[in-house]
Amino acid sequence: MKICIVSLNIVPFFRGGASDRYGGAEAQAAFIAGALRDAGHDVHLVVSDLHEGDQVPFPVENAFDPRAGIPGLRFLHPRWTGIARALERADADVYLQRNAGMITGLTAMFCRKNDKVFVYAGGSDVDFSPRRVSINNVRDRMLHSYGLKLCDGFVVQNESQKQAALSRFDKPVRVIPNGVHPLVAAEKNSREYVLWIGGWRSIKRPDIILDIAERLPEIKFAIVGGPMAGEDDVAAEITHRADGLDNVELTGTLSRSEVQAILGRASMLVNTSSFEGFPNAYLEAWSCGVPVVTVNDVDNIIKDEAVGVVCGSAEELVTAIRSLAGDSEALGAMAARARELITRRFSPQAIVSEYIDYFGALVERRRHRKSGKVERG
Repeated sequence: MKICIVSLNIVPFFRGGASDRYGGAEAQAAFIAGALRDAGHDVHLVVSDLHEGDQVPFPVENAFDPRAGIPGLRFLHPRWTGIARALERADADVYLQRNAGMITGLTAMFCRKNDKVFVYAGGSDVDFSPRRVSINNVRDRMLHSYGLKLCDGFVVQNESQKQAALSRFDKPVRVIPNGVHPLVAAEKNSREYVLWIGGWRSIKRPDIILDIAERLPEIKFAIVGGPMAGEDDVAAEITHRADGLDNVELTGTLSRSEVQAILGRASMLVNTSSFEGFPNAYLEAWSCGVPVVTVNDVDNIIKDEAVGVVCGSAEELVTAIRSLAGDSEALGAMAARARELITRRFSPQAIVSEYIDYFGALVERRRHRKSGKVERG
């Protein structure tokens, strides 16, 4: 198959600098693109803001320059027109796009017009909720919702997302978790941090990790990430409180290689988010043999695979962190299980066959639908 992955903000991932902002959606888009290419498929990317000299290891179509155009009109041109032309140049059998936004609607309309298969990949548990989806712009919210109605199928990260999609749409849904490349494990004696990773957003609740650090002054904490647009109050609070804690280090935003390096020096990763889809940070941690202590399990993986501790409150997080920090044997056993889990369930080889099977089924389904033979569901 020829597969086009639509990821407008992915270019900074390939630049790799700490100042180049990208998120989990872009990291997963790059992972999936590489896995599909290595399996023998023709993979193209549709991106935006591609600069001269940028090195992208796939055939790439640049949709638009975000600085170009007249304010108030640039959505129509060059953005909408540029996206349509880039999608046309890619000329793929299947188009895959992840995370809620206006691009969902634009890609879906292109695919419907040109008889292409379009797959939307859910990035968060709220992506399929018209009221809760993380899109502030009304226009973009409407386009995203319209795109979901037009798409051929959904890839979701967990059972919760699957049920959310099925509750609104009569379309094929496939649960395919995020993936990661297994990493070389760090030496045991290098484990010095309890780690928290994420943008400083209220939904991520970074204040809780500071509450925990205050309760556990004997343990060193590192907070990886930085301020997010529109969350100035959160950033001010984190900076002020961390300045008063000798056991907390704010690393700022790090490059991907730097994040992997600090994970290699972590005893555990702590997650405090209100809700999640399938955090890339979990996979990165497990690939380094780092257990996860969290209030968010994903389809009971942490509990069933014993690769961390699931807590019901901030108080339980404190108890779990204190207990694990003093139990090197338990940490070592979790680390070994975590690395084995990554190879078995989340490596490129484990993930790519699911995508290929699902894409093939949707292509065949579209062919049957054209001949009037497709069944509903």
